[in-house]
Amino acid sequence: MQNWEICEFQGETVDSEELKMIMDMATPDREFFSYAKESPIDFTHENAFKFANSYYKDARWVKVEDICRMDACYTVILGRNNLTQTDFKIFLEYWVNSKIDMFFRLEIDTEEVLNPTEMLDGLTLLYIEQRETCFTKVKSSGLRDNTVLLFSYTPNYLHLEAWPPGEFFSLVGKELDEAINKKHWVIDSLIEKKRLEEQWESTDSEKKKQKYSNRLKQLDDEIKDYGVFFVDGKATMRDPYSEHLVHIF
Repeated sequence: MQNWEICEFQGETVDSEELKMIMDMATPDREFFSYAKESPIDFTHENAFKFANSYYKDARWVKVEDICRMDACYTVILGRNNLTQTDFKIFLEYWVNSKIDMFFRLEIDTEEVLNPTEMLDGLTLLYIEQRETCFTKVKSSGLRDNTVLLFSYTPNYLHLEAWPPGEFFSLVGKELDEAINKKHWVIDSLIEKKRLEEQWESTDSEKKKQKYSNRLKQLDDEIKDYGVFFVDGKATMRDPYSEHLVHIF
């Protein structure tokens, strides 16, 4: 069983030895899909998320430290699991600050009803009006090229994607994709705006306050020129399909 590309486990249950045997052979060009309804809850393996694509129908054994070990995965899908809102907040912060491209797409069913305000707290985000979808942007590095990060969510589902700047593509439609690809640059302005506002609040120097105020006015003009507006303090871009909105994210 050494020369394989895709492994699918179709049994009702899978035991630790079977999982270990498969994960011991994990490589970035192999795929593993476990459709078992029951998996050992106490299982752990450092290679669980070292496949190109993976699916775990029963992922109750997955801990936040496991998903933080993802490295250059394409798609990861987790079914039933025990991850909590706190776990997701820890993971999202880790993902945003990672030096590598951890994955392209991650989908997670959640037992706990998600609170996006709490989960995304502290991140600088650009929202799409009337959608449970937002973006942020991170600095590029030698090992991280997909720097535009998408967050999409419903009460019991989390969907994450990472894209190179200017290459976002969805099933929603060309107009929305083009709007996102043109406006992702505004996130840089939003990040700078947040940083300068914090610096303005923390300094007692009137000279520095004036300097920050001048730059903040420039940034506000730039943000407005991008067509971005604020709703309850959230930077928001208009959805070109808002009149006939269908949630596909």
